[in-house]
Amino acid sequence: MAPRRILVVGNYPADQQQSMIRFAELLVRIYQTHAEVRLVKPPVLVAGFPGLSSVARKYLGYIDKLLLFPVWLAWHARSYHLVHIADHGNSFYSFCCPRRRCIVTCHDLLAIRGAMGDRAVACEASPIGIWLQRLILAGLRRPHAVAFDSQASLDDFHRLGGGRSGQRHAVIPIPLNAPFTSESISLQLSTEEVTLLPPAPFLLMVGSAHPRKNRGLALRVLQQLGAASPYRLVLAGAPLAPEEQMFIDVHVLTKQVVSIVRPSHALLNYLYCRAHALLFPSHAEGFGWPLIEAQACGCPVIASITTSIPEVAGVAALYAEPNDVLAFTSHVLALEDPALRSRLIHQGFENMRRFDPDLISRQYVNFAQGFA
Repeated sequence: MAPRRILVVGNYPADQQQSMIRFAELLVRIYQTHAEVRLVKPPVLVAGFPGLSSVARKYLGYIDKLLLFPVWLAWHARSYHLVHIADHGNSFYSFCCPRRRCIVTCHDLLAIRGAMGDRAVACEASPIGIWLQRLILAGLRRPHAVAFDSQASLDDFHRLGGGRSGQRHAVIPIPLNAPFTSESISLQLSTEEVTLLPPAPFLLMVGSAHPRKNRGLALRVLQQLGAASPYRLVLAGAPLAPEEQMFIDVHVLTKQVVSIVRPSHALLNYLYCRAHALLFPSHAEGFGWPLIEAQACGCPVIASITTSIPEVAGVAALYAEPNDVLAFTSHVLALEDPALRSRLIHQGFENMRRFDPDLISRQYVNFAQGFA
């Protein structure tokens, strides 16, 4: 039996971390069939004053998150049988909860590794960031249990010293945070969205412009394919970074690169369905949602052979080192073979069975049984 009353702690709304917002809502759906569940988020109070600049709101938000909300949580957490902190970035809230009634889900330890000086993850930290990441690691060491999205992240945790004696661990992957289909004909796009679509064939990268995402490799692949190549590159997510725009200008790739900033879910789904391949050359990941999003849409994956990526994509991807432009380019051309393409797509659909929401729900409920 799961705990009778469960408090799910979500993320600060002003931070607009959409993936973590969806994950907290997923936890609520998982638990509410077995218990009374409440979702709570740090309220925007001090940072909500009118007339503040974005920089002021960012730093005043720490008062809301680190000073005001912990007082509320420390007072109310004792009345719940289980407190589940949905994002390890808020693991310091574990100090406000009864230790033996607290679970934290850890999605990755990349920022912590970066703060500790690990250059392999391409996550540099500011002086404040170094202090915050140390606080997050301390918060992860305290609770009775921590669930990890991947074995790679659990291994990172052990390398960083792990938790206190007796702390429970589980590796529970995460399902898609929104429905994806391989049937592009069923997707409804606006007239404006249709004008954004490039002609086939095109390669697709999805996500932020953070250095660890390694979008520069995709641009170098496009350059390596040559001016006569029919391929275009779609960067869906964050706007072009200045260094990316400079590379495009210097190498005269303007007509071959399409930037689609924050596409709607329907447009993103359509891009997956029509892309020649998803390029996923990240230096490091804690999980990698685009990998399974692409596979759910029948899009072949070409990815880095680092951190959690092979664990998530399984045999349904072609792999290369994250800086091997020639290997990524070779894989792009190899996918012109219909037999290889068909095999990868089929294997992708098979791989998706591991991320069935019902299966993952049962894993979380079983993990929470120790708190009943």
